[in-house]
Amino acid sequence: MKKFFLYSTLIGSSVLGQQVQAIEFDGFLTAGFAVHDQAQTNGKKLVYLEEVKEDVTFLQDSKFGLQVTADVAEDMQVVAQILASAEDDNYRMDVEWAYLDYAASESTMLRAGRIKQPVFLISDYLEVGYAYPWIRPPAEAYSNMPVDSIIGVELLYQAKVGSMNFGFQPYFGSNTEGVPGQPTVNFFADNYIGMALRLENRYFTVQLSSFHTEVSTVDSVSVGGFNSRGDALLSVASLSWDVANFVGYTEFTTRDITADTGTLSSDPVNSPNGFNDVPFDFLFADQDGYYVTLGYRMGKYLPHLTFAAIDSDPAAAQATQGARQETVTLGLRYELNDSAALKMEYAQITVNKNDNGSLNNGLFQPIDSQFESDSTSLISVAIDVIF
Repeated sequence: MKKFFLYSTLIGSSVLGQQVQAIEFDGFLTAGFAVHDQAQTNGKKLVYLEEVKEDVTFLQDSKFGLQVTADVAEDMQVVAQILASAEDDNYRMDVEWAYLDYAASESTMLRAGRIKQPVFLISDYLEVGYAYPWIRPPAEAYSNMPVDSIIGVELLYQAKVGSMNFGFQPYFGSNTEGVPGQPTVNFFADNYIGMALRLENRYFTVQLSSFHTEVSTVDSVSVGGFNSRGDALLSVASLSWDVANFVGYTEFTTRDITADTGTLSSDPVNSPNGFNDVPFDFLFADQDGYYVTLGYRMGKYLPHLTFAAIDSDPAAAQATQGARQETVTLGLRYELNDSAALKMEYAQITVNKNDNGSLNNGLFQPIDSQFESDSTSLISVAIDVIF
């Protein structure tokens, strides 16, 4: 952590005043590669998550981040996180969050701007790989999120309950994201309202969170197809512990999708009152995801084992929609020093078939034919640094 001081002076015909403002910078970096051994029987390659292929790639996990905190007043700060992630052999820079933080009292804080909603255990530091044991959080649970952050307002209330710390965090807002693999399609989340309840001490953390949002997908090129509307509800139950060198994490997520049937039209081109002819729950299935991680800290070493699964309940007419897979991951974290960790993981991924017997995509894409083998081996190595 480094501190810099910004001196701004108002200059006219004379010096009118001077303001001293402290700015704090915190940074993090992940450099890592991943590779899998799966392919399709037609010879076409498969992409796991967003970037992992049969060839070694550094694109999935490599990133650089900078968090900036500026004191506006004694009870007010501006906080921003800038993230540059590897993409297409280059780096794309995004503002992950940027909000005004106002301390209304010793126990209550108000935030406004682009905020990271508290959905998961590690939502506040999701991009900071050094802060958790895995190279990447278990995708079976974390891939259920429709958006990464929202633009809106948030309240954080904290209090002591016996020996525990209690947190209550409601929020409201909206956001827009692109749809992976569909460059002309945008995903809109409106009237996004949620809250999180958190109870923790030095050994355990328990969190319950839920949010509801009105969702729509809009294709800027075609009429129909990916144009659809509906509602999404996501709920998460989380638990972590660190007792006598035993470390554990477990989270269960459930996502429920409801189509807005009032916007449907059998002829979207000639019927302007209809939004499209594809129900929203045909594009996005109901899904449940969970994982359990168990580890044991031995000095600088933290070996850990994770079992994760995701299951979907697609609309009957779209029986291939949604992801179904199970993953067993054996990992090792080694503390290089107080600010850097080396991580290595080997994962075995099994994609389960749909109820109608057809092969499900799991978290792979695009799918044109059958997989060459029943399971996939995924190897990942990364170095996480904070500064």
